[in-house]
Amino acid sequence: MAKLFGELTSKEAAALARQKKKPVVILPMGALEAHGEHLPLWTDAITPYELAKRVAARTNALVLPPINYGFCYTLRPWKGTVSLKSATFAATIRDITRELVRNGFDRILFMNGHGANATIAGHVLKELEDECSFTACIVSWWNIKELGVEAGHADENEASMVMALTGWKKRPFRQEKSHQYFGRVIPMPKDQFTKYGYAGKVGGESKEKGERMAKIVVDKLVKLVKADLLLKEG
Repeated sequence: MAKLFGELTSKEAAALARQKKKPVVILPMGALEAHGEHLPLWTDAITPYELAKRVAARTNALVLPPINYGFCYTLRPWKGTVSLKSATFAATIRDITRELVRNGFDRILFMNGHGANATIAGHVLKELEDECSFTACIVSWWNIKELGVEAGHADENEASMVMALTGWKKRPFRQEKSHQYFGRVIPMPKDQFTKYGYAGKVGGESKEKGERMAKIVVDKLVKLVKADLLLKEG
């Protein structure tokens, strides 16, 4: 049986939906946006998609086609960023969730690769509780505590993951310091990102580091899927 939802036939999808223990479906959520001069625009989409495929290979989960666009107004000043409005992204999550539940797939892992997506998806899913019955879990890979990393943007952690998951080769970059601010400041201070479109530490990325990180993430998500998305941590 296919591990990618899009490779199923209609008959196969119907059979899976009738099973007493239905498979978890994984929806990778990404974005198309600038990631410095050293990472591809689809970093936030390809990372959760490749992680999801590794999870599916070790579980009964199925990987849905990814959402390749997200809400990324913060990076719009950098060329290559193609953002949805927050309402558009919210409507996309709402419609996909409704349709999955209508088709009988009511356990959904939202595998997130772009920070803003998780907040929007969380609001949408909370509202949908009153409308349909499902179990969903939203996971942003960098928030898995076993990784022990701080969130950055196109930093050495994200770069390492891309190198490990896609074969992307290390590229030169121009070093510049970015600054963290207390709270969320709007409009965003210009030096919160470097002028090259990244934030955080760069230079220490490697495929080997990415493989170590990917293993930690995948191991945790395999446990999550096997726990029917109800994995206790304390």
